[in-house]
This record gives sequence, structure tokens and C-alpha cells, in this order.
Amino acid sequence: MPKELVFMLRLLREEVPAEALVRQCPPQLDWNLLVRLAMHHRVFPRVYLRLKELPKRLVPDDILEALRRQYQSNTVQMLHLTREMSTIQAALEKSGIRCLFLKGPSLAMQLYGDVSLRTSKDLDLLLHQDEVEKAEGVLKELGYIPEEERVLANWKQTSHHVSLKHAAHAAQVEIHWRLNPHFSKAYSFDQLWSRRSAISVSGQTVYGLGHEDLLGYLTDHGARHGWFRLRWLMDIVKLTPRLDALLLEHHLREQGGEHYAGQAWILASALFYVRIPVELHPFMKSTKSRQLAAMALHYIERIVQLNPVPEKSVAWHYNRYLIALMDGKQRAAYFRNKLLPNSRDAMQLPLPRELHFLYYVLRPVLWSWRRLQALSKNPFAGRN
Repeated sequence: MPKELVFMLRLLREEVPAEALVRQCPPQLDWNLLVRLAMHHRVFPRVYLRLKELPKRLVPDDILEALRRQYQSNTVQMLHLTREMSTIQAALEKSGIRCLFLKGPSLAMQLYGDVSLRTSKDLDLLLHQDEVEKAEGVLKELGYIPEEERVLANWKQTSHHVSLKHAAHAAQVEIHWRLNPHFSKAYSFDQLWSRRSAISVSGQTVYGLGHEDLLGYLTDHGARHGWFRLRWLMDIVKLTPRLDALLLEHHLREQGGEHYAGQAWILASALFYVRIPVELHPFMKSTKSRQLAAMALHYIERIVQLNPVPEKSVAWHYNRYLIALMDGKQRAAYFRNKLLPNSRDAMQLPLPRELHFLYYVLRPVLWSWRRLQALSKNPFAGRN
């Protein structure tokens, strides 16, 4: 692990005092690499504030100035998203639509108590699946337009969210009707709503997932993306002390995701020295959790991009990782879902509505053709 990454991990540990950081700062540190790591892992707000605590002689002025600009830019972005969140919340409430905000300013306030301490590029919200179309109509009235055209009627089956972008100021919103893309056991929206957390953001109350449900969502999301951004692990670090361990254990046993949580806690414990409640240690001791944690370290130690398409240098490893991540039912559902036609097929080969049933037959051919085109550009690419 590069010494710059090791030092950044120390900066991110709140219990390490500034005096200790001065002693632990390695000689001949590549400060430019430290900035690159902080930006890549989306933890530059915290890194900037911690470096400000150190003696000025230690941190080069241009490094601190570069991080200061990024910190201020992120604060402006988060305040912009906060205003959008407030507008969307009010519009949905007026239309009688219940909404749980998953990420963005609400998560920053819920975990960090300050919107400037976490980065976010968009707003993610969860709705009851029967209210998605109604909510889309509300957002369109606010100036949002869908980012992808939907042609086939099975879009709720083949995906778990839709993306919209504001026509004027480019704010992005994702509407979710499932917490994850897996076709596995999951709590209903009504169950999640009954356990919701009330979050105060700029004087307005918005709702997010309860702590135990949030842990399940965040570990699932982080696991699917290989934890290639430390920001996601920082969320786990902040959330873990607030968990009801016995209630969470019940949730994980009932709904699954034990190895996602175990993987996250292994990584958080190893990198940030987080104390995990003893009731949750069995999840960390499972062979699968340990295997997945070791595989994820491959991405954390490198500056790699896994989303939306993994870069060539790690794509083969990442595809193996994704298969290892799934249990038997999830693998079956994953490959079954690959056989379902989607709007990409319809845009690739437009057919009259009365002939849409043919996409079920044509899907393997159309998918294979797109796959060959992708492979010609990236030998390890994988898309739907």
C-alpha cells in the first residue's frame, strides 16, 4: 500500500491527534499523489480540514490551496443539492408521495452533521414502485428530464432506478423503487418507511432510511462497487456506532447481505480501526466475507475506476469479484435477467409495438452484437 494512502487513512481517523500526525508523516511524501488519492476516494473535505490542523511548514502551500478550492466547490455543490432536495421534497409531499432520501445532503447530515463533509453528485430517493410514474411527472414539472428513453414496458423489472437531469442547472436525480438491483429478499417500502429516520437539513425535515436499513443499503452498494472509493467505507465508520446490533443481526439473518456487511466491517476495522460490536463478529469471520474483503483491497490500493464500466486493467478481476459477490439465487436471477429484453434492444432494432414480443427471441443476438462492439473497444467491457 503506498505510503501516501497509509498517511491519508491516518488523516481520516478522527481519534488520531494532530501531534501524532506530525510524527507519522512519512519523509519524502508525494503530496500531489496524496491530493489525487483524496480526490479519487472523494474524501478531500476531511483531508483538507485535517491538513489545516498541521503546522504550515509541513504541508506545501499549493497543496493546501488546491484542496481548499475543492472543499469550497464541494460546499457550493452540496448547498445546491440541498436546495433541490427541499424543492423536490415539498413538491412530492404536495402530491401525496412518500419519499426516502438515500444519499446526498440528507446522508451527509445523518452521518456527519454537516453537508460540507461529504461529497455527492446527485440525489437518490426511494419511492413505492406504484408511485414512480407519478413522481416522474412531478419532477418533469420542476424541469427534470429522463436521461434514457424507455421503449419497452418491462423497465421496472430490468432495472431498479431511473435517472433524470435538470434541463437548466444539470442537477441529477435517481428515483429508486428497489434498494438494489438484485432480485432477492427485500423489505417493502412500507416496512422501510415505518422505520425511517427524520433528518433536519437547513431547517427542513426530510426522511431517510433507519440506521439498520441504511447499513444494509450502504454495504450492498459499496460491495457491488468493490469499495473502490473510501468515502463509502467512511460512511460505514460513522454509522456503525449508532447501530442496534441485535436488531441489525435480525435484519441480516432475515433479509440476507451478511457477507456484504462482514466485508465492510473487515475493511473498516483493518483500515480505520473501527470497533465492531461483538454480536456482529460472526459476520466478519465467515470465509466469504474475508474472501470479498481481500478482493476489494485490490481496488482500494489502486486508483481505479469501476463504474459505470471497469477500466481495462482491473476488468477481468472485477468480473470475477462480482460473481463471487452473489449467492446462488442472485447468480440465477442475474443470468435470468440478462435474457430479458430492455430498451437498449428496442433502440438498437426498433419494432412496432405489436411485435415487441420478438425482443425475447432477438435478445441474445442483440446483446451479443453489442457485446462484440464493446469488446472491440475494451476487451474486458461488460454492459447490458
